[in-house]
Amino acid sequence: CAIVFAAACGKSDDAKPGAGSGDKPAAAASPRDSVLAAWKSAQLAPTLAPATMGFGKDCQSGTVEGLDLVVCNYATPAEAKAAEEPALAWVGGVTGASQAHGAALIVIADRKKADPNGKTINRLMKLAPK
Repeated sequence: CAIVFAAACGKSDDAKPGAGSGDKPAAAASPRDSVLAAWKSAQLAPTLAPATMGFGKDCQSGTVEGLDLVVCNYATPAEAKAAEEPALAWVGGVTGASQAHGAALIVIADRKKADPNGKTINRLMKLAPK
C-alpha cells in the first residue's frame, strides 16, 4: 500500500514546479482533502457534495466506482475513531466499511452491488493516508 501510494504521489509531484522541495500540496488543507488527493493520484475520482450526517458535521457524500461514499473531517483522530460505529448505521445491511484515517472518517456502502468481492472498498481504504 505504502509503495503504491508513494509511487502515485511521486508521479504527481514530478509535474509540479519545485517538486521535491518538501512542501505539502495546497489541496491537502484538511484531512478529507488528503484522502481525496490520495484517491485522485490513483485515478479514482469521487463526486462529492456537502452533506449533513448524524455522525459528523463537516461531511461530504457522493459516489466513487459505483459505491456510496461519505468522508468527514473531525478536529482530532480520536473524534473520527469514535464516529466509526455510529457511521455504520448509514451503511446499513449492505457491504460497506467505516474507518477513521487520522482526523478523517471514510464511510462506504455498496448499495448497488458494484463491488461484490469488496476489492474496491479495500483499495479505497488502503489508499487513504492514516
